[in-house]
Amino acid sequence: MGFAYAAFDEMAWVAGGHPLERKKPGDAGLTLLRFEPGFSDPHWCGRSHVLFVTQGTLSIELEDREVLLRAGQALWLEPGTRHRAAVKGPEAVVVLAASDLRRTGA
Repeated sequence: MGFAYAAFDEMAWVAGGHPLERKKPGDAGLTLLRFEPGFSDPHWCGRSHVLFVTQGTLSIELEDREVLLRAGQALWLEPGTRHRAAVKGPEAVVVLAASDLRRTGA
């Protein structure tokens, strides 16, 4: 089995498709995201993610509720779970996101 190495500390922040910045090493499905205060994603996403907040508080809107993730907390979103992110506080939020993963065991 192969592996992927991510030297986030050596990478520059790059502007993302939304008003956010990201560090994405290759196509391993692992990304470090920085959301600035006031960020609000206008689009729903249905991809699977594991989100781990390393700084700040991220609001995740689901179709039937809102989940607040603080630094040190994580959330698993199964494929097809519609969601979008927002930063409602005054602090930037940094999130380690692993995308399009499939659970392979308990």
